Amino acid sequence: MVRGPIGVRPGLEQKRGGFWRWAVGLIVIVLAVALAWYFLMGPGAAGNEEAPIASGDYQAVFLDNGQVYFGKLERSRGDFYTLTNVFYLQSGVTVEQTSSLSLTKLGSEAHGPEDQMQINREHILFIEDMKDDSKVVQAIQEYKSSKK
Repeated sequence: MVRGPIGVRPGLEQKRGGFWRWAVGLIVIVLAVALAWYFLMGPGAAGNEEAPIASGDYQAVFLDNGQVYFGKLERSRGDFYTLTNVFYLQSGVTVEQTSSLSLTKLGSEAHGPEDQMQINREHILFIEDMKDDSKVVQAIQEYKSSKK
């Protein structure tokens, strides 16, 4: 007959060892899941990479309040983008209209803002690079040539 240490019931050591193996196994699984989540969803994940902004070109920035701003976009500090040479459509005008496009230059409003905006990236729905032959870019170019 095999006996264990004095004062310990037979089979208790096996139960304790089984518990610790189970606990260590659970911890290893939790750490593996946490690491997998970090690499799939954390910084640098494929879905979280920022799209490059074409420098020198104009972008359309669509915000979550329905407003669309046009200008030259660049990244700036932290959670903000800087939009310069800013234009926006006058109320009631849509981009699809084929007649003359009525853009308003930022800075001509009553409160006299500078021609620059800091936009919180949380409020940006999406950004589009505009082609040189788009109606908006042509209207911006016409505005610039008329102010020279």
